[in-house]
Amino acid sequence: MKSDRIKYLEVAAFIAVLVLGIYLNVLDNGATNWDDPALFNRPILQHITGENLQKALSIDSLSTYQPVRDLTYMLDFSLWGPGQKTVIFGMHLQNVVLYLLMVLACWLFLLELFGLFVEDRGQAFLWASLSCTLYAVHPVHVESVAWLYARKEPLLGIFTFLSLWAFIRGRVSSWTWHLASAVFLLLAVLSKPTALMIPGVMLVLDFAIQARRPEGSFWKKRLLFFLPVLAAVMVMGLWLLVMMDRAGGIKNLHGGSFWTNLLAVSQILASYFSLVGLTLNYSADYPITLYADPAAWQAWAYAAFNLALVGSALVAWRKGSFLYPFFVAWHYLFLLPVSHVFPISQILADRYALLPSLTWCVLLGWGFSRLWLWRPASSRFSPEFPTLVAVAVFSALTLSYAFMTVQQNDVWKDAQTLWEDTLAKYPNSSPGNVNLAAIYLNQGRFTEVQKLCLTAIRQKPYDYLAISNLALAQMMMGQYDNAIHNYKQALGLKADLYKSELGLAYAYWLKGDYENAYGTYTGVFLKGVGAGSNQYPSYLYRAGFAAWKLGKVEDAHRYLEQALAMSTQDPFILDDIGAAYTSMGEFVRARDAFARFYPLVEEGKTKNDLTRLLDALDRRISRQAPGTAEPQERP
Repeated sequence: MKSDRIKYLEVAAFIAVLVLGIYLNVLDNGATNWDDPALFNRPILQHITGENLQKALSIDSLSTYQPVRDLTYMLDFSLWGPGQKTVIFGMHLQNVVLYLLMVLACWLFLLELFGLFVEDRGQAFLWASLSCTLYAVHPVHVESVAWLYARKEPLLGIFTFLSLWAFIRGRVSSWTWHLASAVFLLLAVLSKPTALMIPGVMLVLDFAIQARRPEGSFWKKRLLFFLPVLAAVMVMGLWLLVMMDRAGGIKNLHGGSFWTNLLAVSQILASYFSLVGLTLNYSADYPITLYADPAAWQAWAYAAFNLALVGSALVAWRKGSFLYPFFVAWHYLFLLPVSHVFPISQILADRYALLPSLTWCVLLGWGFSRLWLWRPASSRFSPEFPTLVAVAVFSALTLSYAFMTVQQNDVWKDAQTLWEDTLAKYPNSSPGNVNLAAIYLNQGRFTEVQKLCLTAIRQKPYDYLAISNLALAQMMMGQYDNAIHNYKQALGLKADLYKSELGLAYAYWLKGDYENAYGTYTGVFLKGVGAGSNQYPSYLYRAGFAAWKLGKVEDAHRYLEQALAMSTQDPFILDDIGAAYTSMGEFVRARDAFARFYPLVEEGKTKNDLTRLLDALDRRISRQAPGTAEPQERP
């Protein structure tokens, strides 16, 4: 007989090999254009310094507070930087390692939990191990691992499972383990605010433990632990709602009222059972139709499903079976923040199912463990036949999940593969159309961009990003009036789209409407937008040229000189500035710009043409100012 320690080490090693094996291909993936660029555009993440640590730990009034996540990103840049390619590899590696730690923490939690409610230790061990194996390979978790920006999900999982594990152990030595549980709870909340649901899960769990193994008064033993925790949760929850509302994260109620919205909530909660248990083609987005109309029979069908599930849990509780009700509560509690009680942007997402999916895996694990250990009194087959069936079916399901996971990892290889896969499965996906349009814009595929953006707008007429991308494509195709119209529409929906403002200014400029172009550019400059962008000199150049066309000579000189000072290594802007000064008759300034352009050009026809141009400007300057000093030597 193997010792318990050997069995635990074998299962832990098996889980580790399994997780690392199925997520190995993630390490070859790149970044996506779905929030990942924000990681590389935040200077505080790039270096571990006292100042950056202080900023990472400080509260931003316009965003949620997730410092633990940010600290892990800082570690990535410190270990793998400065090259972006190596940093991305390091980020993927850490995501995989964190996911493995989460799965192992889940296994510890299940072992501790089932040990309380299952008399047979062997059955408890088998149930926990089978459930955790299915949980480790489930394809719905790919988004939480393969998406760089989803780092908060496995962090949330690690600290959630550890907090609940310590909470269970605290039933015997209360305060040491309760303190550890509270610390893990705090780390979970600082990883992702969804962790505010953990105290609710603890409450249900504690009632189940008390019902199964009475240990005296709940209020006497747990009051001093729960009251401060629940008070802190309420305060942080209200603060989070205020911050989300200020940032525009809370959308309009589905159906227009609180009560109709509850029908949508019911559908979303039920849909996650389908997502986890019945979905074969996972995606970055699921554009489902919500039935928030009381006249729709589908709305009441979803409500009936939820009522039946909750009702079955209550019946099981009354009959003395507590684990099934606990995991039903687990499903609903961890989905509550994303169930659209307060509507958010994405209706359904794989990452939201990371913790709720444990319910499905535990139910399957229970079935397989019972069949595994079943020994029928009489049978034509050997007593081990049920075990063989359980092993065969469990292995087939595990391999199927693993295969789907490996396939889905490849979907997340880069932004283009991600969104092309999304649209292949769900052509009406608004994020899919918008994000793929952004990729095709960079590739010059403007006709396709128009089609994608129009599809997105039909789904969400208020999608300002789709409207803005449509305007950009139209501008690049020479449809200036259409571009101007759509840029204005996008800005009407969201006034602080500074890129759209700059796009609008450029559309005016290309159309030859220099008055509106100049006014729009100067308005953006007054807001201090654009500093640090590589394209900023081009904005200044266009503003300066427009000013000259309007007879604002001093403004023209100011903007063009600013552009010239910032463009010492940009041949295209230097060429444009030189041409602008030539058109203005400012030949000395034109020569200065072209002279800076000269050393950036390789030997050939362009450089020969530039030499002749400089000679011509020298002659023109000499004729304008006879008797002045000789022209400068050729650079």
